[in-house]
Amino acid sequence: MFEIDKWAFSGIDGQISLHKWQKTIDLITGLFSALSGYIVQATSKGYRVVIRNNEGGSNFETNPILPPQTPLFCKYVAENNNTLYVNNASNNDAWNTLPEVVEDGVESYLGLPIHWPEGEVFGTLCLKDTKKTTYTNEYFELIEQLRDLIEDDLALIYSYEQMREIAMLDALTNIYNRRALSLLAQQKLNLALRLGFDVCCLFIDINDFKKLNDTFGHEVGDKALIILADTLKTHLRDADIVGRIGGDEFVVVMQVSDKSKIGYIMDKISTEYSKALLKEDVCDLSLSIGYSFTDKQRQSFEKLLNDADRAMYKNKQAYKLAKK
Repeated sequence: MFEIDKWAFSGIDGQISLHKWQKTIDLITGLFSALSGYIVQATSKGYRVVIRNNEGGSNFETNPILPPQTPLFCKYVAENNNTLYVNNASNNDAWNTLPEVVEDGVESYLGLPIHWPEGEVFGTLCLKDTKKTTYTNEYFELIEQLRDLIEDDLALIYSYEQMREIAMLDALTNIYNRRALSLLAQQKLNLALRLGFDVCCLFIDINDFKKLNDTFGHEVGDKALIILADTLKTHLRDADIVGRIGGDEFVVVMQVSDKSKIGYIMDKISTEYSKALLKEDVCDLSLSIGYSFTDKQRQSFEKLLNDADRAMYKNKQAYKLAKK
């Protein structure tokens, strides 16, 4: 689901206008007669300025990332999830050794934590000045109100991403649905053609799934589907695209560097699925898996999928004949 510990404005962001945040920072810096104002994002990777006053728009991608161990006023605010106001830093033993004070001459700092809608810290809204300040309670109330406006925008981003993910995920197994699978797979095929790597499509079907449902009920059948989805997510790479296109049919689209290893990958999926079923006390089931490879020519995902489907069907027919 939505990741809060990643840079929120990498690439093109269409959910909010960063010019709105720019105006907010410019306004608050002017009202406080401060030298500079910032919105800073904090993640496990460090700290990065999203907006600074009088910049005329965000240059987020070019702003340097400060490592998480860097001594900063903003680090204190983010880690303690609390407002910090230091009005005379050079005469304060707790702060007078910070590089911002020693090297940049910061004398006054006011910073508030900005939150994601569920309470996690996004970063800080802060003001810096090279002179001593005496902000009153009215100033604190004002900056808190402006911080709330920024948090409202983050809530919109969060809600949009949640809805987008729900629309792309299969409700039962929490992997990609057919619509999302087709979109993402075609993007991978286009990239493969441009960069020259091979793509493999696996079409996976659970053997005797109807018999399982008829014998033990749909609750057990649903459990078998969820276990297969979890098996694929656990034992394949993060970059591999995993989806369910309906019923007991699953599809994997992956970049491959060695076509000869595809047999090993299919055996691994089948083996790990059997282990997971046994662990969850579900009767043992086998899989029929077919595969297809890209042919270095421009092709649609539907063709790659149909080729893998036909290969799977042959394997399923062989399985049925072997049972007789």
